[in-house]
Amino acid sequence: MKVAIPSFGPRVSPRFDYAPNLLLFTVENGKVVERGEVSLAHLDPWQRVDQVQTLNIQALICGGIDERSARLLEAQRIQVIARVAGETEEALECFLRGDLKPGSFLCPGWGRRRVRMRKRRF
Repeated sequence: MKVAIPSFGPRVSPRFDYAPNLLLFTVENGKVVERGEVSLAHLDPWQRVDQVQTLNIQALICGGIDERSARLLEAQRIQVIARVAGETEEALECFLRGDLKPGSFLCPGWGRRRVRMRKRRF
């Protein structure tokens, strides 16, 4: 299986249509056996969709993605897991465990800070 994550540095890019790079992972038996990277900087949104299709990607993990791009990818039987934020490696690990859902916010410690902030208010 091939998995792709649009990246902005070490993080999942907030927008598929503005991501400078696409990280590629070949997964076999739940483990990454090959990694790669493709530049998306020179591609418009429709060319990006074509690129994902050309690379034979089966799953795309991304931040924001416009509805038309998502539908085009899903029509090609590409699983789109959108609204994911956080580190690319952590998103990939969650995906491999089967724990990644659309809207996942992967930020270590976020919940603890939130609790502390609530305590200060009351």
